[in-house]
Amino acid sequence: MSRAAGSNERQRLVAWSRVHAPTMLAASACAALVGRPWPVSAAALPSFAVLVVRLRGVWAAERRIVAPNLVTGLRLAIILVAGIFLHGASGLFWAGIVGLVFALDGLDGWLARRADAVSVFGAHFDMETDAFTVLVVTCELWTRGQLGAWILTAGLLRYVYVVCVVLVPPRAGEVPRSTFGRRAFVALVLGLCTALASPTGAGAAAAAIGSAAVTISFARSFYWSYFRRLEAPT
Repeated sequence: MSRAAGSNERQRLVAWSRVHAPTMLAASACAALVGRPWPVSAAALPSFAVLVVRLRGVWAAERRIVAPNLVTGLRLAIILVAGIFLHGASGLFWAGIVGLVFALDGLDGWLARRADAVSVFGAHFDMETDAFTVLVVTCELWTRGQLGAWILTAGLLRYVYVVCVVLVPPRAGEVPRSTFGRRAFVALVLGLCTALASPTGAGAAAAAIGSAAVTISFARSFYWSYFRRLEAPT
């Protein structure tokens, strides 16, 4: 891919995210009003459809790129269905779904590396699917009355960050994913799965630890974007 084509692809992905983020925030407000997570999935479905259709010439350009993106699409489909139809289902069942989604996350990354098919679109699609999954799961935990509204913080931070970047463009731009951010995300996923499988104090504590780790990660991102012009955090 030429540098110009790569730059155009990034611009199109960023433009989509800057519409998708406020859409997800508005859908989250609707979910809070109805006490169910389905508005989040209902809003995400057409939004992701726009992304996939408008950039089909990118992700379907080469056969080796298609497979990892199809796995990411499968992850997205699973969590979309769960958000619409599985509210109130067994916590263990939900934990199994989340575990499956993130096992597939590892698979799509492995496929991309094995086929030398790591792409700008694939990385962005993967990141947005991760963010959407966390939003659906945190909405489920809150709307079923299992955890307080604080758990929504972990699901909303990605979208709040994007909206802030749009409203007040930072000098340093958006921060790329860091090693700390990846580790914080793993801690969050483990915490959410524990909370789903074990609706006890231990589950709540695990979710709180994961949420705190992700909050710190985003705080570092805000700091880097708005107050520093150095290398990205590790």
